[in-house]
Amino acid sequence: MRIVVTGAGGFIGWHLVDAFARRGDAVQAWVRDASQDVWERDVDVVAVNITDCNAVYDRLAKFAPDLAVHLAAQSLPSASWENPAHTYQVNVIGTIHLLESVRAAKRPPRVLIAGSSAEYNDVPNDEPITEATPTVPNSPYGASKLAVNHLVELYFRRYALDLVRFRPFYIAGPRKIGDVCSDFARRIVAIEHGGNNVLRVGSLEVARDIMDIRDGVSGITRIAEAGTRGELYNLATGRGVRIGEILEIYRRLSSVPLVVTADPALMRPMEQKVRIGEAGKLRALGWEPKCKLEDTLRSILDYWRKLPPGDQ
Repeated sequence: MRIVVTGAGGFIGWHLVDAFARRGDAVQAWVRDASQDVWERDVDVVAVNITDCNAVYDRLAKFAPDLAVHLAAQSLPSASWENPAHTYQVNVIGTIHLLESVRAAKRPPRVLIAGSSAEYNDVPNDEPITEATPTVPNSPYGASKLAVNHLVELYFRRYALDLVRFRPFYIAGPRKIGDVCSDFARRIVAIEHGGNNVLRVGSLEVARDIMDIRDGVSGITRIAEAGTRGELYNLATGRGVRIGEILEIYRRLSSVPLVVTADPALMRPMEQKVRIGEAGKLRALGWEPKCKLEDTLRSILDYWRKLPPGDQ
């Protein structure tokens, strides 16, 4: 199969490209800078600015994929507050360029478009979030992803394109930065290298639906293979993991003792305490998450341990 992955240099994109290449697909990885991302297998890496309509059209027409997975995005809620116009330019206008290029293709490919759990409203009583949960985003990033969702629905209804949407929740694994799993692991490795053994933490009672990247990749692949055109699928485990549980596993995996102390600066009083996704529609396609949390955290810790100290 011929597959394009936009945003291939991102965390999910890198692992997805690797999985497609391992199974023998002809993969074209669209990245911002073709010199920065390296895969061990045969991958056609090209620099494509998703906000450049001509570049998107030309690359898609020349490669003529059977499948396109659209991950390219400005994906940081905090950055979206600092520059909402840029967030919309990348996330919304960039998606329009891709959809228009697909519509113009001689043989339009199937397209999987990544949304985000940030599109959903907070839910009462810690209820699982389903695809029917109201969408009330609380950042320009979430709002931009909701706008993309509406655009995809419109293009599906008007042009009958083979479009499928999916909303990932919290996916963790090697190469990711900026989430609690990676932050804990990075700081533990610094302590193992002789740093101060105090690990400062925020609230340990917050619970999130944390999925291993390997399960995330298999879920996306399953949606590509069996998802119904026009449908939306949550990508989630359905299980909440407390931050305290993550910390305790890391304490067992650490090669040095840790002194854990609460840091008020890391507390987020307005943060929803529990946020769990429900993925019954995806499970109905035959997918199930398989990775254990401890295996996920060990893989992240090993990733940081293997990096040169200057890259940590």
